[in-house]
Amino acid sequence: MPLNRATLIRISTIDKCLQNHYRRWTINDLIDACTDALAEYEGRSNPVSRRTFQNDLALMRSDRLGYNAPIVVRDNKYYEYEDPDYSITHLPLNDEGLDALNSALDILRQLQGFPQLASSIDIISKLNEQISRQTGSTTPAMDLEHVAGYKGAQFIGTIYDAVRKQQTIAIEYQSFKSRQPKAIVVYPYLLKEYRNRWFLICEKSTNRSPQVNIFALDRIHSVVLDNEHPFRKCVDFDPEHFFDDTIGVTKQIGDKARQIIIKVDRHQAPYVESKPFHKSQRTEQRFPDGSIELSLKVVVNNELERLILGYGEHVEVISPPGFRDRIAKCVANASKQYDT
Repeated sequence: MPLNRATLIRISTIDKCLQNHYRRWTINDLIDACTDALAEYEGRSNPVSRRTFQNDLALMRSDRLGYNAPIVVRDNKYYEYEDPDYSITHLPLNDEGLDALNSALDILRQLQGFPQLASSIDIISKLNEQISRQTGSTTPAMDLEHVAGYKGAQFIGTIYDAVRKQQTIAIEYQSFKSRQPKAIVVYPYLLKEYRNRWFLICEKSTNRSPQVNIFALDRIHSVVLDNEHPFRKCVDFDPEHFFDDTIGVTKQIGDKARQIIIKVDRHQAPYVESKPFHKSQRTEQRFPDGSIELSLKVVVNNELERLILGYGEHVEVISPPGFRDRIAKCVANASKQYDT
């Protein structure tokens, strides 16, 4: 059975702990360290169970991955490596270990444009070279969509830290309509990615009423911490669920989801059902000609409009009437472009 990412994180954490000879590690200490590592890397807050921990130790002690780790227990309480110089990172990997590491590297290679991984690029490259030499293969098995040279990527790390630490930041932002960038002090709440473009969800310090402001990172010229304005949290913004009823990023506090009814012809119906517009999508009717009628419960915004228009003649908005008229007007205006 292939190893999952959580197992690799736990094993790596145990190895790092046991290499630290300035501390004595009990089973509870090691379990807490694994729990903290999973919370940091995967956002999981559930504690690691003793059974899971014991399985990890058995895996490290075995030759399944080629580790045969000399883990011993001193005084029936403290875990350590019998060989103080031992580490799983010093050993050649067997086939299963190579497969697990290759899978992780395939993902990491696609993220090398992000500043958080800048210090890891050299390590990733060296690991990749070593694995290629050992396996005799350099052909990638994964190609994730990404935008090379994305302008806002250099700010992701700084903004990410500010969001996590709840720190006020000052940005220079230039919208497409502005000739010059403008300095703005904001309270950062969330980084959101939509279709390979990153957005900062925040609140300007000058707002007189609760509202969120949305800034595209590729229009930001600079980001610095602002120590003059204490961070202010918006009680009406829940970063975990605010966009649950939204396609894209265009939404304001107070915007309510509406039921959208859409008819999709037989040509696109299988694709729309296999890759839904939104998690609220439901198939309401199936017609003899193979077309279907769908319902969505989402906020009506520009992203929803563009998504539907992208399907052209294959999709028809049935309701609500106002949104149907809005799409019909766009289609009519587009048609005029081809009248000549």
